Amino acid sequence: MTDNVKAEHFYQDDADKIKLNWLCYEYANNLYRAIKSSPQLSKYRAQHNPEQIADFCVYYAKRIRKSIYDRGTGKDEGVKVSAQYIYEYKPGCPAKQAQALIEAAEDAWDEIIQGCTICPNECLFEWFELTPMFDNLAKKGWPI
Repeated sequence: MTDNVKAEHFYQDDADKIKLNWLCYEYANNLYRAIKSSPQLSKYRAQHNPEQIADFCVYYAKRIRKSIYDRGTGKDEGVKVSAQYIYEYKPGCPAKQAQALIEAAEDAWDEIIQGCTICPNECLFEWFELTPMFDNLAKKGWPI
């Protein structure tokens, strides 16, 4: 795994190092990889450097955070992957590009859910529990 989106974007201090923020951090990295691997987003990649793509992924992950929480508390049945977040970030985004970004966002969410089935950390259930994962990442880097 590669840390394309920096973990520091998801916490300001030790009190923010919670499992929900870790989940959003992982989602942002999954979204980054989905954008980089999507054939439909080749023009998007040509128009945006890696830092700009990472900035979008951070924004999108932070916007989807409430939807993740609402799903977990039973307010909604599922996580809403929304084009609204794309248009908020990039007004005037072409519809075809927005659709490809939505598909990348859905793929990234599916990858998170698949990973959660085998992960012992239970980030989807213990959102506000502090986690050492941010500190471990800073010390050791991504596990290979």
